[in-house]
Amino acid sequence: MITRAVGLVFGAAATLIGRLRYAQKFVVVGLVLLLPLGFVAAAYVELQRDQVAFSAKERDGVACLAPLAHLASRVAQARHVTVTGDGGSVVLDREISTVDAVNRRLTSILGTGDAWAGARGLIIAAQSATGPASERYEGYNAAMQSILDLIVRVGDASNLTLDPDIDSYYLMDTLQFRLPVVLDNAGRSADLAVLAASAPASARTDALIDLGLTNGVLTATRATIARAVATIMAKTADSGVRLDTGASFRRLDDAMARLTATLAAAVKDRRPGDIPADVSDAVRVAATDFAAQAATSLDRLLRVRIDGFSGRAERVELATGLAALLAAYLFVGFYLSVAWPIRRIMATLHAVAGGDLTRRVAVDTRDELSSVARALNETVARTEAATNRLAQQATHDTLTGLPNRALVLDRLEQALTRSRRDGTLMAVLFIDLDRFKPINDSLGHHTGDEVLIEIAGRLTTISRGGDTVARLAGDEFVVICPDLVVPDTATGTADLIMTDLSRPIMVGTGAAAREVTVGASVGIAFADQTGDQTPEDLVRDADVAMYQAKQRGRGRVVIFNETLRTAVELRLRTQEELRHAITGGQIRPHFQPIVDGVTASVVGFEALARWQHPARGLLGPGDFIELAEETGLIVPLGAEILAQACARTVRWQQHRPGLRVAVNVASAQLADPSFASTVAAVLAETGLEAHALSLEITETTLMADTNAAAETLRAIAALGVRLELDDFGTGYSSMTYLRRFPVQALKIDRSFVAGIGHDREDEAIVEMILNLAQVLDLRVVAEGVETADQLARLRRLGCPLMQGFYFGRPMPAEQIDDFLRAPQPILS
Repeated sequence: MITRAVGLVFGAAATLIGRLRYAQKFVVVGLVLLLPLGFVAAAYVELQRDQVAFSAKERDGVACLAPLAHLASRVAQARHVTVTGDGGSVVLDREISTVDAVNRRLTSILGTGDAWAGARGLIIAAQSATGPASERYEGYNAAMQSILDLIVRVGDASNLTLDPDIDSYYLMDTLQFRLPVVLDNAGRSADLAVLAASAPASARTDALIDLGLTNGVLTATRATIARAVATIMAKTADSGVRLDTGASFRRLDDAMARLTATLAAAVKDRRPGDIPADVSDAVRVAATDFAAQAATSLDRLLRVRIDGFSGRAERVELATGLAALLAAYLFVGFYLSVAWPIRRIMATLHAVAGGDLTRRVAVDTRDELSSVARALNETVARTEAATNRLAQQATHDTLTGLPNRALVLDRLEQALTRSRRDGTLMAVLFIDLDRFKPINDSLGHHTGDEVLIEIAGRLTTISRGGDTVARLAGDEFVVICPDLVVPDTATGTADLIMTDLSRPIMVGTGAAAREVTVGASVGIAFADQTGDQTPEDLVRDADVAMYQAKQRGRGRVVIFNETLRTAVELRLRTQEELRHAITGGQIRPHFQPIVDGVTASVVGFEALARWQHPARGLLGPGDFIELAEETGLIVPLGAEILAQACARTVRWQQHRPGLRVAVNVASAQLADPSFASTVAAVLAETGLEAHALSLEITETTLMADTNAAAETLRAIAALGVRLELDDFGTGYSSMTYLRRFPVQALKIDRSFVAGIGHDREDEAIVEMILNLAQVLDLRVVAEGVETADQLARLRRLGCPLMQGFYFGRPMPAEQIDDFLRAPQPILS
C-alpha cells in the first residue's frame, strides 16, 4: 500500500525524469545542487556587505561621539567657572566648530542635525548669559543635559547600542553612557560643594543630600565602568586595545577614587567647605582622555571587523565560483567513468535512505569507485551500529545504563494497563539521595558519577526480578513494582533501599580512595483501579511523597495519600491566591507602635504583613510568608508592604512630625538586583524622607548571600535609609555583621526581653547589648515588652526604644489614627 501511495505521488516526476538521457539527468541534478549553493553564497555575501554597512555606520557614530564627549567636558568646566567665579570664562568656540564640522558630514546619515542645533543654541545661550550666577549655572545645566541626550541619540542612530561583539559593546557603553555621566556628575559634585559651602545653615542639609546622591552616582558608575573594562580586557583579542583601555581606566579609577573619598568624608562630616574647588579636575581630564582613547579603540575594532566581513565576502565569492567550475568538471567526469556502476551505488543509497540499513553496494570496477563502494558499505555499517546505539541511548541513561524517563513512563503505562486488567496491585517508589549534593560539590562530578553508578547497581540488586529500576535525573531514581500481593512488599523494598543505600561507598583508587556516605528519602505511590491515573500522575504523586519525606527529616519512607494530595492542592491554591492577593489589594500592613523608653510616647511603627483573605479572613504571616519566600512572591509582596507603609507614614507625619516606620526585608529581596531601586522609587513616589524609613534585616537573611547583601545594603544606605539588625544576639555572627554591614540600629530579640526579671543571664545579655550599642553609637529597640516590670527594668538599663504588646498590638492603619490621637504616653 505504501509503494502504491509513493507511486501515485511521485509518478509524474518519475515519468518526466525517465524520458531524459543520463547526461541530462546529471545536468538536472547538477543544477538542483548548484543553484541553491549559489543562492546561499549570494545571500551570505549580501549579509557580509550588510554587516560592513552596519559597522561603517557605527564608525560614523564613534566619529560623532568623540567630539561630543570632549565638548561635554568643556561645558562642565565652564559650568564650574560660573559657580566659582574664578578664572574668567571658558571659550567653547573651537569645540563647537569641531562638532559643527562632524555634524555637516554625518547629519544625513545619523539624522542628528536638529538635535545638535538645539544643543548648540543652549550652549551659546549659556555662554552669552549675563544674569545672576544661578541663572547662568542652570543654563549650563540645560546645555549639558542636551549634550548627554544628543550622545544617546547618536548611539541609537548609529547602531552602536546594537553592537554584537562583547568588547566593542562595552567600549560603546563606556563611551556613550558612563563617561558622559562621570563628566557631568564629577563637575556637578564640585559645583555642589561650592554651593553647599556658601549656603545658609537651613539649606545646607539639602545641599549635602544632593552632594551625597551625586557621590552615589559616581560610585555606582565607577563600579559599572570597572566591570565593563574587566569584560573588555577578558574578551578583546586586540592587545593594543587591552593596553590602552587598561591604562586609561586606571588613571580614571584613581581620580574617581580620590574624588568619591573626598566627597564622602565631607558629607559625613557635614563640612563641604573642606572640598577643594578643583576637586573634579583630575576626573574630568582622565574621563576626557578615556573617552578619546575609547573612541580610537572602538574605531580600531570596527575597522578590523569591517575588514573581516569584506574579506569573507570576497573569499566566499571566489570559493563559490571555483566550486561551481569544479562541480561541473566532476559531473562530466562522473558520467564518463562511472555511469553504470553509479546506478548501483544510487540504488543502494536510495535503499539506505528508505531505512534499509542491511543493503550493501557491489561494483565490478577496479579503480577509485571500488573504494567509494567500500567506504559506502563501511558508512552504512557504522550508521546501522550508530542507529542501534541511539535507540539504546534514547531510552536509557548514559551514565548508569538504567532506563530513563521516556522508557520508565512507557513501562509504567504497560504496568498500569496490566494492573487494571488483572486487578493486581502496583506501586512506584521515588528515591532521592540525601547528602549527595555536598559530595558532588566538594569532591567533583567524577566522584558524584561514581556514587550514582554504585547506587544504580545496589538498586538493581535489591529490586525484584520483574521490577524496573530507572534514573530520572540527577540523584533521582524510580522503581516500578508491579504484581504486588500486599502493600507491605513495596514498603519493605523501600526499607531495604534506605538501609542498603546508607552503607558507605568507596570512591577513588589508590591513595585517593575514600569512603563517602549518602542516604535516601523514598516516596511511594500506589496505583488506583479507577483508570483515570496516568504514568505522569503516579510519578508526580510519588515525588510529592518523597518531598514530604525530605521535609520530615530525610532518611524515611512516606506513602502518598489523600491527605498529602489535599495539602499539595491547598499549597498550589494558596500560592495562586497569594499571587492575586498581592496585585488585588488583599495584602495590607498592620502597624505595631515603637515608643520612647523614657516617656513611652510613640516615635514610630513596625509594619507587619497581613493577608485579608476573602474566604479565610485575616491571615497572619505564619500562614503565607514561608510560602511567599519559597515561591519568590516575597519580592512583590515586600514591595507592596513597603509602598503602603511609607504612604501611611507620610500621612501620619502631617499630624505627628518625626514619626518613623520600620519594614522587614527578606533574603530574596536583598538578592534582587533591583531592590535598592525599588526602595528609591517608593521614597520618591510617597514623599517619605529616607531617614524616616528603617529596613529590618535578620542574620538569617544576611547569611543567604552575604556578598549580594553587602552590595545591596550599601546602595540602600547611600539613599539615607536606616538599616536595623533584627533579632540581635540570637546568631553566631552578629558581631561580624556589625563590622561588615552599614547597620545603624539593633533590635534585641524578644527571647532575651522575656527573661528580664527572672533570668540573670538574659538580663546580662540585654545590658551587654545596650552597652555595646552605646559604644558603637547605634540605636537600640527592645522587642517583646509585655509587662510593666519589663518596662521598668529596661528603663533602669537605659534602653532608649521599646516595642511590644504592653504598648499595643499590631493594628490596621485605620486604627492608628485614633491611636495617635490618644493622650501620650500610651500604655496598655
